[in-house]
This record gives sequence, structure tokens and C-alpha cells, in this order.
Amino acid sequence: MASQKILIVDDEAFIADMSRMALGDVGHDVSCAYSGEQAIELALTTHFDLAIVDAMLPGIGGIETFDIIRQSSPGIVGILVSGHADMDMVIEAMKKGFSGVLEKPVDGAEILRSVQEALVISELREENTRLKTMLPLYKLGEKFSEAVTFEEVYDLFLEAVLLQINVPKISLMMFVEEDERLHIVASRGIDKTIAKQVAVRSGEKITGWVFAHGEPVILNKNTQEQSPLAQHLKQKETAASISYPLTGRDKILGVLNITQTDSDIEYSPADIEMLSVICGQAGMALENVASMQDREQNARTKALFEQYVAPEVAEILLNSDDNPMLLGGVREITVLFADIRNFTLAVQHLSHEDIRHFLSSFFDLFSEVAFSWKGTLDKFMGDAALVSFGAPIVIADPSDAAVCTGVELAQRFEQLRLEWLQKSDVFKELGLGIGISRGELFHGNVGSSRRLDYTVIGTEVNVAQRLASATESGTILITEAAKNDVKQVFPMRKEAARQLRGFEHAVQLYSIASDKVSLP
Repeated sequence: MASQKILIVDDEAFIADMSRMALGDVGHDVSCAYSGEQAIELALTTHFDLAIVDAMLPGIGGIETFDIIRQSSPGIVGILVSGHADMDMVIEAMKKGFSGVLEKPVDGAEILRSVQEALVISELREENTRLKTMLPLYKLGEKFSEAVTFEEVYDLFLEAVLLQINVPKISLMMFVEEDERLHIVASRGIDKTIAKQVAVRSGEKITGWVFAHGEPVILNKNTQEQSPLAQHLKQKETAASISYPLTGRDKILGVLNITQTDSDIEYSPADIEMLSVICGQAGMALENVASMQDREQNARTKALFEQYVAPEVAEILLNSDDNPMLLGGVREITVLFADIRNFTLAVQHLSHEDIRHFLSSFFDLFSEVAFSWKGTLDKFMGDAALVSFGAPIVIADPSDAAVCTGVELAQRFEQLRLEWLQKSDVFKELGLGIGISRGELFHGNVGSSRRLDYTVIGTEVNVAQRLASATESGTILITEAAKNDVKQVFPMRKEAARQLRGFEHAVQLYSIASDKVSLP
């Protein structure tokens, strides 16, 4: 993606600097403002493609700031950042033109992903708009191109028809595949209770015939008997009607029905020609919305899963027949917990910038190693991290993969520690504790409808965490269940059974010295 001009609006220098670094490293031109007033002043003299705005700013709030900026730059894309975003805030942000909302705490990788997704969606919308404006004969295209939901298209469609043909009754019926019937999705002049009850099969009545054959039908009272469909139109109050098929690229989507009660009005082929233009634009707009929503959903889902798993694993999940958001259950899983030892003491002697850089380096290292062994990243927790093997997709020899991950993590962490030791002596005391356990665990998305989190839950997660806290740096502690699942030969030493904090029974353990292992 080409370089974009991005404005960061946040009174926290740490967030602003982190965003500047994450986005600047991939070539974006980033400017920072630390208040709403400063951001507005910058936007008056500089064109920005995207703004990342903190909701809680001193003086003018974040949402109001972005709303003012959009008045002079209507095409700008916005991402709101908040530490306590509730539904009302999200709705207000969407109304003011924000593309998305990020919850604090955020890291550079999350900001980068959100920016890339927002820019992709923005480009899609711009492409749709350009496509419509290239067809000047279809003046309604510009209005339709602005619609982002089916309901918006339905309403624009009916209003456009009413502007051209002033009728007392009009309805749009769309085919619903679940029950194989046409249902009214938008109407004017029809009782809403009655509209909800209408359902027509393909081939039934006038609407069903038009849907099945893909041909429009005109029925005027004075000449309707000449039509083979005359038996379907016996209402005395109806003077004339038109039913027109709404067509997509390769199928019929629904049927537009207009009904006239004025006996002095008759419909002609000229009305059909006018409706063909409007219906053509509406059909294209509906398919564009469907395509845009599919691509947005795919982008969101892919971005979500790439937080957990390697990109190639994400592709497998997304290409499966099952809904990836519903994947989950109870399964034998191997988990690895890694914990930076003595980090709490070290941070007291480091600058915030050094802390951020070191943790970013560690988490990048952790993700790279875990993904290379087909592990699924569960979460980062302060100075610790958890990864699982064998879920959501089954892999060969998950415990071998966990041990290899632990060994490589330990070896590469030591390299990272030595690099930082040249900058500060506090890194002398740092180490990495690693614990590996295996057992029956739940895996899947848990949380609320507003926020889902893919995770693993069960006793073995707590065991792995206790082991990471109990082991020495460079040594990996592994439970007997995980050891028995390992297929490769590793230099393991049987340790005395230990009583772990919070557990009733002692746990038999084995240790692996990372410096004694040569990985393939």
C-alpha cells in the first residue's frame, strides 16, 4: 500500500510515539498532535488521509475534533482509540465518520493492522464511487455508491422511483434463500403489519412470475384483460401497476412493485425504460454492498486470526467450511508459558522508551518462533506470553513443537538479553522461565458479543504458568504428560516431584537445558 499522510492525536506521548514508530517504519508520513485544537490547526494546512484520535483529549474531545476536521477534509479516514469504549461511544463514533474503534491498551502491531484495514476499506469505497461517476448517464449512481448497507440502498431505491413516478403504493420484495420466498424489505403506502406477512414463492402471483421469468409486467385497468396475468389483478382500487425484476450480475435479486389508484394514469414502455435505469443502478449497488461487506468481514476475520496463528494457518482456518469464529471445544492440547524473570525489578531502572522497545522485540521474537512451529498465540500478559499447540487445527507432534519452541525461545532470548546488556547492566539479572504442560483443555472464542477472545482454558494452563515461574533461566520444565507425548529424543532429566502453588498433589517434572539442544 502506498505511503499515506497520517495524523496521530493523543495527549499521551507514549501512545503517540509508539504509533509514529509503528506506522513510520512501513513508510507512512506521520504527524502528531497532543490536543484537539492542535490537530484542527494542523488539518487546516495539511491534507491527511487518516487520523488516529484518542477519545479523551484535553479541551475538545476526540470525536468532536474528528468531526471538525472532516468538515474541511470529508474524505479522511478515522480510527478512535479509547480506554473505556461503550456501545454509545461506538455508535456516536460511527455517526461521526470513524471507521473503527480500538480499545486501550494497544500496541504498534495492532495500530498498524487497524490502519491497513481502514485504508483498504476506504480504497474499496473510493473505487465504488469512481465506478459510478464514470457512468454520467446514470445520475443515481453517485447516491447509490454512498450506501454501505442494504437498507440504505432499499430506501434510496424507493425514493428514486417515487421521484420519477409518484404512486401511492410501492414495495420492494427480495428473495430470501432460507425459505425460498420473496419478502417485502421496504415499502411506502403499505401497512407495516401487512407487509411483514407477505411471502411469495417463485412463480406465484404476478411478483413470483416476474421473478421466475425475469421480465417486467405492465397492467393497466383498461387493457389488463389482454394480459395472461390478469387473473392476479382484481383489486377494484388499482388502476395500473408495474412489476419489474431487480437483477444482479448473474441472477435475479427481487421484484419492484408499484401500484397506481388514479384512473387517469396508465403506464407505458417509457416507464419501463426509466425503471430499467433505476433498477440497474440499484442492483449494482446491492451487489457492491454485498461484496464490500464480504471483503470487510474477510479482512477483519483474517486480521483477527493472524493475531493468534501463523498466516498460513490463518488461511487454512478461513478456507475451511466451518465458521472460524465458532471453532472450539475440548481437546488434548500442549501449552507453553514463557515469563521474563526479574523484569519488574529491571523496569525500575529503565526508561519507558527502553521498556517498550525491549518488550516489542521480545514479543516479536516470541510470535515469530511460535508461528514457525505452528503454535497458536493465546495472549501476551505484561512480560509473559502463552502459546498452544494442537488447536484450533490439529498438528503432528504438538509436544515436540512445544519443546522446540521453548528451546528456540530460550536460545534467542539469551541473544536478545546479551544485546541489551551492552546498553544497561540491569539486563544481567533478566532470564526467561519456560513451562510446558499437556492435558484436556477447552479452546475457542469466549467473551461477550462485543468482544471475543480466542483462548485456552483449563488446569494445564495454570500448571505451565507455575512451571515458568519455578524454573531457572535457560531451563525448560515439562510435565510427565507432555514428556510422554514427545516423539523426538531430547536430553531430559527427571526432576523430583514438586508441589506447585495452588495444587493439591505433587507434579512429576522433567527438565531440558536449552543450551544442550541443537534444533534441526
